Amino acid sequence: MNFLETRKSTAECTEFAVKGITNICNSFGPRPCGSDSEKYAQEQMAKELEAFCDSVTRETFKVNPKAFMSFVPHAGACLMGATAINLATAFGKGSKLKALGSAALMGGALSGIVGEFLLYKKMYDPLFKEETSGNVIAVRKAKGETKRRIIISGHSDSAPEWTYTYKFGSHGVLAVAGYAVAGLGYTAATTAALLAGKKVKKMALGQLAFLPAYAGLFKFVDHNNYVDGANDDLSGCYVSSAVMKYLSDNDVRFENTEVVAILTGGEECGLRGAKAYFEAHPELKNDGVETIFIGLDNIRDGDFMMIYEKDMTGTVQNDKKVCELLKSAGLKQGEVIPVGAIPLGSTDAAAASQAGIKAASLVAMDPAPARYYHTRLDTADILIPEVIDKVLNIVLQAVYDFDENGI
Repeated sequence: MNFLETRKSTAECTEFAVKGITNICNSFGPRPCGSDSEKYAQEQMAKELEAFCDSVTRETFKVNPKAFMSFVPHAGACLMGATAINLATAFGKGSKLKALGSAALMGGALSGIVGEFLLYKKMYDPLFKEETSGNVIAVRKAKGETKRRIIISGHSDSAPEWTYTYKFGSHGVLAVAGYAVAGLGYTAATTAALLAGKKVKKMALGQLAFLPAYAGLFKFVDHNNYVDGANDDLSGCYVSSAVMKYLSDNDVRFENTEVVAILTGGEECGLRGAKAYFEAHPELKNDGVETIFIGLDNIRDGDFMMIYEKDMTGTVQNDKKVCELLKSAGLKQGEVIPVGAIPLGSTDAAAASQAGIKAASLVAMDPAPARYYHTRLDTADILIPEVIDKVLNIVLQAVYDFDENGI
């Protein structure tokens, strides 16, 4: 079945997506992972999907939502402690012994940054309250034997506000982060000098210049204010749902390809929903069905559309053939989409790749980051329907191409 030959207008599906996003924002507002608003929003989207799919289920999982971003204030506390120890060591006695305490705190800061942020490991989960979140799984079955399966996904939870992005834009958040990273390097160098037995009083005093950065890390994320997340990532949820609507409206059912839409919870707290889904479904790797995963995240800024071949801040390799499928689909729709690596952060495609599922993600956001990213500015008022429609057509093209040729 050829999408270009059988293509019908997607305008109605795009309108469905825009109206759906607006309704979720107006009806349920911000959706912290594990909250009632996240649950009710998922139930609303599941109800809509029932009209287009053969089965729609919501699978729950346990999660500790505030654990993931806690690495930021934890690093601030460790660095302030290391600074205090280094000052006491430089101007006191027993330098090497005291400096070991500073080294331990530096290790604590780095372990959180590397473990939680770079590798998305559950470093601090036991320290935080457990909640229940969920994933919505909608399936449109094949007519005959299922030989292929394509999963399209967006995440339904929204993020806590990033204080400095909201107040100062990308320059502000990068300045605070860069200032703190520079301080980490300086404090580490001071600690190393003290461990080597050097007299570094002036160097130790220089650490004081970085205390404002360390203190600023405590305000980096505001868990008292969560955002609407219209673009990040109700746009991904509703493009996924719009694919199912298009197939249903046009009575398209592939002979041997199953199409699945998954609306995950807990992406903003470390890809917890996607990880839970793949842990619960190991059969996806060994049931004999060729399976791929396409993650859709933040569908708004068309000029910055990109396919992520490397995910999780470049530490996870996504599947090159899935990237090629998306790139080819883009070309057929008149879009030249670059393939690259996500500079900071991650998408649910990384969880799929880690689980052994061939995956890639398609994102359309200024990576600076955009001023609305993780702030109260991410509302339905700033949706760009033309970009939603463009990505919908690209994803539909990819679905048809996958059905015809696989990867």
